[in-house]
Amino acid sequence: MLNAFRRKFRIAFQRTVVLAVMAAIFVLGYSYINLEFCYKIMSQNSLTYMCKKYKNLEYSGSLCEELCTNEDSFRDFKCPQNEMRTTVFTAEKNGDVYAIKLSRHIKDDLSWTNSLGNQVYPKIENFHRIVKMHITLSYNVTLDDNMIRALVNQEIDKNNPQQMFNFWRLFKDNNYMMSKLFDEENLFPTILGSCGPYYATENLNILKTDQSLLQYLSFDWHKRLKFALSIMEYIFRLDEIKPEPLKIIKYQSAEYVQVESQLDRHLSNGQNCEEDSDCNWHSCMGLCDHKKSQCIGIQQNNNMQIFCDHILRGGGLFPGLLASAKTPKTLMKLVKNCIDPSKSPNYHLPERPYAANTELALRLYNEMKRLQKAASNRDRT
Repeated sequence: MLNAFRRKFRIAFQRTVVLAVMAAIFVLGYSYINLEFCYKIMSQNSLTYMCKKYKNLEYSGSLCEELCTNEDSFRDFKCPQNEMRTTVFTAEKNGDVYAIKLSRHIKDDLSWTNSLGNQVYPKIENFHRIVKMHITLSYNVTLDDNMIRALVNQEIDKNNPQQMFNFWRLFKDNNYMMSKLFDEENLFPTILGSCGPYYATENLNILKTDQSLLQYLSFDWHKRLKFALSIMEYIFRLDEIKPEPLKIIKYQSAEYVQVESQLDRHLSNGQNCEEDSDCNWHSCMGLCDHKKSQCIGIQQNNNMQIFCDHILRGGGLFPGLLASAKTPKTLMKLVKNCIDPSKSPNYHLPERPYAANTELALRLYNEMKRLQKAASNRDRT
């Protein structure tokens, strides 16, 4: 009987070792494939392709010259170190890390074919007017002609008008435009240059916290409370932007930030619906007119509600910054009111029942600030 037990134990141990080895091979293989895939995109499909287009005068921009003619100016090319998939690759120059991104593909076509079969593009002055109109309609921002010319940077070669289309791709890319239009407010990563549809921004490190049971043991609770306060202050700034607030659609990058009127137009576009959730777009809550079965309402929540729900509370595999046993019940009660402020008129904005109002937001902020100060005082003593 003892021999049988030993045999079973040995077989179980051998199986465990085999499974561990297979898991290690899988992890190493996945890592290698991922790095190799990224390397191919970076060196072959991106950098090499970009420089080829620049050599053929199809791409233009200051970044082209930096990346393609001064080969020694950049070094330490790497795959992106984040999971947002907005960066193609990173590279270092003079101690600064550039994040190289690619504007999204568009179906628009600025050119037309004349009677001779030649591609014709707008004159540069007309292109400026097209860009100006696009910015006014999409962002409710009116720029004067000098600012439009500065935005285009006058880097389009008149002898190669096809370069115009790549600039148009940049202007249709929300991530690029948000960074450009609100550059002085320092809300988004600074644009450092462009090359055709590619553009570079300063590379920012992505905030990471423990997403495991260790988080609930509260080892870094004060640190996460500090992060939460910083994000909350950032959201206050978004709400104060003129001529109208900036709205978070998803908490990933500037690609998912829009001006309020632009977002409300999208949510009230009249699409068919049966319930309110059919009108939701990413983290933004819509409203369904049940008589007409159409989405007609403005956004029902706001940045603060999204922040409380997805960042402070979180859920599933992504526990929030305050998802800890150490978080006081009084604070979590404020967070819950922020997530669903519709139950009291003192908690939400008029016409937006799931939008936490300023009074509730300040109560939450002040309570977090008080807890942070108390923790700092304890650390000093």
